Amino acid sequence: MPKKKLTSAFITKSKPPVKKGARIEFYDTVVEGLVLRVTSTGYKSYSLRYGDDGIRYTIGKADDISLSDARDFARDLRFKIRQGEDPQAEKVKARRSTKASTVSDLAEMYKKRHLPNLKESTLKDYTRRIDNFILPSLGKLPIKEVERYHVIELLEDIAEGDSPAPIQSNRVRAILSSMFSFGINRGIADSNPVQHIKPLGKENTRKRVYTEAEIKKLWETFEAIHEPFSSLFKMLLICGQRAGETRLMKWEDITDNVWTIPAENTKAKRVQVLPLPDLALKVLSNRKEDPQPSDYVFASTVNPNEPINWLQKVAGDVRTKSEITDFRLHDLRRTVATYMAELGVDRTTLGKVLNHKGLAGDTQVTAVYDRHDYIDEKKQALQIWNIKLKQVIDGTI
Repeated sequence: MPKKKLTSAFITKSKPPVKKGARIEFYDTVVEGLVLRVTSTGYKSYSLRYGDDGIRYTIGKADDISLSDARDFARDLRFKIRQGEDPQAEKVKARRSTKASTVSDLAEMYKKRHLPNLKESTLKDYTRRIDNFILPSLGKLPIKEVERYHVIELLEDIAEGDSPAPIQSNRVRAILSSMFSFGINRGIADSNPVQHIKPLGKENTRKRVYTEAEIKKLWETFEAIHEPFSSLFKMLLICGQRAGETRLMKWEDITDNVWTIPAENTKAKRVQVLPLPDLALKVLSNRKEDPQPSDYVFASTVNPNEPINWLQKVAGDVRTKSEITDFRLHDLRRTVATYMAELGVDRTTLGKVLNHKGLAGDTQVTAVYDRHDYIDEKKQALQIWNIKLKQVIDGTI
């Protein structure tokens, strides 16, 4: 069988065999076992060959799945195979045992099998959008009868209906596409009708960074709101971590003034080790005086054994009290990153501080082989920012 580094251009230009009923397979040189099959009818599909018997696992139609996604899917399959699993046997078993026939059935299976792998907040968000938008419109349709026009009508209704919500439309599109990709993997869907539908909503990248005067005003407002939100919002401005990760901070995650964020709590799904600067340690010292002890640093006042949730209501209070009417929690992270860059922190270190794969320049290779955790660089970067932040807060600049 011919071997070749597959490219999108090559796949598009690949011609079918002349002989009727014939097929040709190209083995990818990037991911072992990944195969592009082209039949005499012009049908092109991806599959994975594995095992001594050359078992073939069909990944999907090349028109419905990008080469990048096919490679990622093949890598995941190879990982399962190394763990002793047999993906093709499981696929056949799932196809025989499943009774999923409608989009509603697919959604329930997706909720049960896929969503538990996501963060709690993401799980709730996906469930809400599935229940409120996808199921009322497409739920009763047989999976194999869902056409592109069904999806387009749904997305247009959301984006351009009585209460236009273009961003909501984009989110629903992404979830529905994920559902059908899941269905293909489970052997209960043959194609993804969402694959080639472009997002309908125009999204503008938010670039808001707070001025020094606004930072001072926000800090004063943070001190005026009630705990533990006061301390949490300060910590976001001090350390620049994501709100969803920070609110899950536990006392056991802090050792020798270093905060270790477990992989399961991070968006990047990898451990983040963060040396805590002086202002952060002061916040933690204040939190230790909380009369209601908890495993969580920022524990719910209603359920002490749970972290605080629903930050947006308090964020709304901050907007009102600070008179910074466009305040958003994520802007604090962007503000920290911007000031660090202005203070001379290099891009790689900045990416490590923020645990941002793209900004740090990490690739699949460096993620595996680069064991340097940049602990000293992160400590210096955070301390430089905290000196600047303290000057802003104290009004000594």
